[in-house]
Amino acid sequence: MEEKEKTPLPEDAGQQTEPKQKTPERVSAFRNAREIAAREKRKEELKERARQHAADEAAYQAREDYAKELQEEKIDLIRLKQGVIEDSDKLFPKEEKKKKYTLRQKIGNWFYHSKWWLGIASFCVILVAFLAYDYFSRKDGDVTVMILTDNVEVYIGADELCNWLETMCDDYNEDGTVLVNNIYVPVSDATMKSGASASSTSNMQLATQLETATCMLVLADRNARSYLEPERIFMDMEKLYPDCPLAEGYKLKISGTEFEKQLGLSEPLPEDTYLAIRAPLERMSSQKEMQKSYDHAKLLLDQIVAALTEEEQGNEKAEG
Repeated sequence: MEEKEKTPLPEDAGQQTEPKQKTPERVSAFRNAREIAAREKRKEELKERARQHAADEAAYQAREDYAKELQEEKIDLIRLKQGVIEDSDKLFPKEEKKKKYTLRQKIGNWFYHSKWWLGIASFCVILVAFLAYDYFSRKDGDVTVMILTDNVEVYIGADELCNWLETMCDDYNEDGTVLVNNIYVPVSDATMKSGASASSTSNMQLATQLETATCMLVLADRNARSYLEPERIFMDMEKLYPDCPLAEGYKLKISGTEFEKQLGLSEPLPEDTYLAIRAPLERMSSQKEMQKSYDHAKLLLDQIVAALTEEEQGNEKAEG
């Protein structure tokens, strides 16, 4: 028989194949998380057991103390019945005697515990008292002059000017005191249009005063013209005082007059500085109040015009 043709074996067929080495098993993230959770749970269980054990111990100790206290009370009761003792603090606990305070201590204690709201109340009382005193002690002026110029020297000498005007003024409001006040508002393009907070304050103050009857006499210069509408709000001085050489339209010119001397200026007033009187127009104030203020201001203005006219005539005679 023919031998079957043998299929050739691969070169390594005779060699025994070595088993593949197993790689260490990797711990998955899920397994790690599970182990961590188990450890945390174990810790919580141990903490809970410790807490429960401590609570049990505290309860046990409380029961023991209560039982001991009952036992001591029973012993004291027996001893009382037998006459061994006459009193027992456990059966009849003594009440603490209430401490008695002197009047001085009570007052000091009250002030100590009430110091916060007492301080606030004291501040409010002082504030109200100050405002009340200021209101009732303040005297209203018989006439108030509104000064509308940014000339600082006029502002500085305003009080001296009012003192001079008081020599020609009467007690119009019949309060027993002759008083001429002044309200200063620095009016000029620089102060009224600067856009600063001071500018807003000046504009508001001027508008407020023109809406009330407080200031009927006005001392101003040409810078105030565009803020006043002078032809409409002022009386015509030439009609009021046709014989006064200082009257010009709505103006009573005061440059070079006694006004400068009373203000104590280092330099003469600008020639366009004038005194004017507001017409009693009905605005925010009532017509009656406006007329009353105008009448008082007009009486003072009559005295001013008389004094300045006499001074002007005297100067003309001296020059002649």
